[in-house]
Amino acid sequence: MILDNIFRFITNISKDVNQRKSFSYVTIRGLSIASNYLFSILVINLFSKDNYGLFVYGLSIFMILSTLLKAGVDVHFVKIFYKFKKTGTPYWIKKLEKRIVLSSIATALLVAIIVYSFNLVGNASAAIIPFIISVPLYVYVHLNSAKLRAISKILQFAFLNVAGRIVFSLILFLIFYYVLFLRSPFIIYASHFFSVLLLLLFSCLWINKSFFYNNNHNKRIPKSFKKQNKALMIKSYITVFFLWGDRFFLSLICTPEMVAEYDVSLKIAMLMMVAIEALKSSYAPVFARHAGDPIALKKHIKKSTRVGVVFSFLILVCLITLGKFILGVFGPEFIASYPLVIIISLGYFFSAIFGQADNVIEMCGLAKYYVKPYFVVILISLILGILLSFKFGSIGMAIGFSIGNVLFQATAYMITYKRLGIKTRVF
Repeated sequence: MILDNIFRFITNISKDVNQRKSFSYVTIRGLSIASNYLFSILVINLFSKDNYGLFVYGLSIFMILSTLLKAGVDVHFVKIFYKFKKTGTPYWIKKLEKRIVLSSIATALLVAIIVYSFNLVGNASAAIIPFIISVPLYVYVHLNSAKLRAISKILQFAFLNVAGRIVFSLILFLIFYYVLFLRSPFIIYASHFFSVLLLLLFSCLWINKSFFYNNNHNKRIPKSFKKQNKALMIKSYITVFFLWGDRFFLSLICTPEMVAEYDVSLKIAMLMMVAIEALKSSYAPVFARHAGDPIALKKHIKKSTRVGVVFSFLILVCLITLGKFILGVFGPEFIASYPLVIIISLGYFFSAIFGQADNVIEMCGLAKYYVKPYFVVILISLILGILLSFKFGSIGMAIGFSIGNVLFQATAYMITYKRLGIKTRVF
């Protein structure tokens, strides 16, 4: 009976087009994880944990700035761009993108000049500034990847948004070190900069093949877009501080070596998110299309939640069993970080129980109801992580991060249930 149920479960998954796309995403995510691990191992062993810690510090600044400057527009594009595949893209989109890119260029240059002129990061300037000046490029990549996500081109979206940056960074790093025999730590940061440039070229190529501009030359940005985007923008701001604020603040509190240990542990624990991210990527446009059909929406939510929890549990068991072994691959000194892996993994698992509530909120126009409670949850978790970090180091930040993970998904669940009457949790 149990085997029959398992077989039926797998068969149902294989027949669902959205979950087949999710598995395609998992393949790309697996490539990203493998490249990320290898890149980290090479940097740590060929250079030092200190250099890797500076890389993480620069990356946190890069991700925070990129998210702030794209202003939530990429998320909004997922909601609306599926309409433009057949009708063509209106010209006001071009005006909007130009405004975002130019403002991001001006802001990145200003931040880079201030950092360099006032020596705000000391000797780490050579590591931080390449990240800052590559921000506008990555902003444009995200805008393009959101368009591809909207029309369910999951493989292209996943490469641009998940795997491409680290895959190209790894390839360029290997070329710089082993082919060109450049042995300066600067190649770590240069590899990342040029990888973002390559991503931009690929994203523009794919977009030009997928979309065209229609005959409507009106460049006035609709008021409805501005109004709805405000909530998405604020939510994206809060999210990025939660996802990258931990490493940014930890870089200010602890040594680069401790930041490296935390980041490696987080990378391993984030295996828990592979299935969840895949499902979110493939189901986001589905939720948007069925926002006005509660029966169909509930069906897709239930199916995605069930699959997400099953795979999250399986990965959790693997990490509990093999966590120390995986940490040892990065170096024997990382094995002591095993408690970090378990703490963060448990946070991811318990948040998965509440399903894709945050995804439903974004795609069904509920973001305005989520901003204030979401801000409170993230603020509490970050403050808790920072305070605990002063006493317990990276373990303190891991505790705050995990608590925040669970609370923010639970809060999203309650809002979804209150506004739509749909339960996104697995039970």
